[in-house]
Amino acid sequence: MATCISFFYLRFLLQVPFLFLCLLCSVKDSYAEQDKEAEGQLSHSHIVKVSSLLPPTVCNHTSIKGQNKESLEVLSKYGPCSTLNQGKIITPNYLEILRKDRARAIYIQSRIFKPKNLSSDDDHLKEAPAITVSTKPILLYEATFEFYITVSLGTPRQDVTLLLDTGSDLTWTQCKPCLKCFEQNTPLFDPSKSSTYSVVPCESSACLSDFKGRCISNKCIYRIEYVSGNSSGNVLTDRLTITHGSGTFVKYPYIFGCGTNNSADEIDGVTGLMGLNRNPSSFISQTSQEYFSYCFPSSYGSTGYITFGKTDDYIKNKFIKFTPLSTTSKQSPFYDIIVTGITVAGKKLPVASSEYSKSGAFIDSGSTFTTLPTSIYVALRSAFRKQMSKYKMIKPVKSEDIDTCYDFSSYDTVVIPKISIFFKGEVELDLDVKGIMIVFKNDLSQVCLAFQPNTDDPYIILGNNQLRAIEVHHDVAGGRLGFGPGGCS
Repeated sequence: MATCISFFYLRFLLQVPFLFLCLLCSVKDSYAEQDKEAEGQLSHSHIVKVSSLLPPTVCNHTSIKGQNKESLEVLSKYGPCSTLNQGKIITPNYLEILRKDRARAIYIQSRIFKPKNLSSDDDHLKEAPAITVSTKPILLYEATFEFYITVSLGTPRQDVTLLLDTGSDLTWTQCKPCLKCFEQNTPLFDPSKSSTYSVVPCESSACLSDFKGRCISNKCIYRIEYVSGNSSGNVLTDRLTITHGSGTFVKYPYIFGCGTNNSADEIDGVTGLMGLNRNPSSFISQTSQEYFSYCFPSSYGSTGYITFGKTDDYIKNKFIKFTPLSTTSKQSPFYDIIVTGITVAGKKLPVASSEYSKSGAFIDSGSTFTTLPTSIYVALRSAFRKQMSKYKMIKPVKSEDIDTCYDFSSYDTVVIPKISIFFKGEVELDLDVKGIMIVFKNDLSQVCLAFQPNTDDPYIILGNNQLRAIEVHHDVAGGRLGFGPGGCS
């Protein structure tokens, strides 16, 4: 009996190392799974130094791509690179920007083509009635323009600084003699000093078709109404010159608005605006631009660029992914695109595809925040909050649209989930971290999700904040829009 017990005891002792080894393997596999899961989570996250979210105080001029074409440096009116504020930092008032974004969204949605039938991408679209004042249609909106360029008008040349707006058509600038003008940091354009300017006559086809024949003393006039001001004056033609390095682009005659009565506080020190949409009076249509691209800098302390025409970089670059512009029976002046989905930390939002297909979408450099239909915004917010659960949420800013904020003031580094927007053709737009969260207080005690819900209409507006550090390519002739990675350098 003792011999039998000894035998089984000995057998047990011999099995102990094997059992221990199996236990170690099991623990190792468990840790490996955890490591793999953590690695997966990190691959779908931005690891960010919180100080990098703050606007810089020093300008870093980025080298401009495509220097053999008509490329221009693009500056933010808020940062130290701006020629408007002499190196000073202007802190954006994001609550005011949110209000203006909402007003612009309402205006655009009252004017653009709205989906009539929800069954396909190319359904017929219907235009809402124009806003009218004294029986004459006008524009009525606000905007949060940020990025501007410098070009020249007239002979000899006079420099003007113009905000870029893919949602507008007419280029306009303040002019002498000015009855009422807002403050600008450069001399007013003086047509009397240009040997090549002329007034567009009332009976001209341009005035009749593009400006509805609005005239005073047989001179074609324009008027743009903002909620907080307006710009109006004569419609002129003159020589437009774009210069960069050794390259020069000239368009003559170029139609633009010569503003002599202006009170638009959206302008903030520049002289006017350049419209880049697809209407006949826009820069794109007047100059027959079949292709243009731009990059808005990730940081206020850096510079971006806009390039007219295809560059050698485009020919060599295989990373630009294009999505088709949506087509309609009547072409929209905007750059309409088709959103198919959104991911947070690599996971698709639990939103039915029909929610995206019934929501029209377009890209708008005149809006700051991206606006989403309420159902999509709620899903995005929920997924984002889940990924950010280790950080304590705080009371949101004084806006009904910004409701997901965190206090990062006690952190050196934070982990922020990546957000991607998908478009028709399986095109992915991976947002820069500054297109995901925005600093409302410079002590980092209030950093918020940089999207807002659209409670008025199921429409997606892709704003400039989500386009930071992304090359955006407008293939106008090809009817498509492209996105390229790599920032603005």
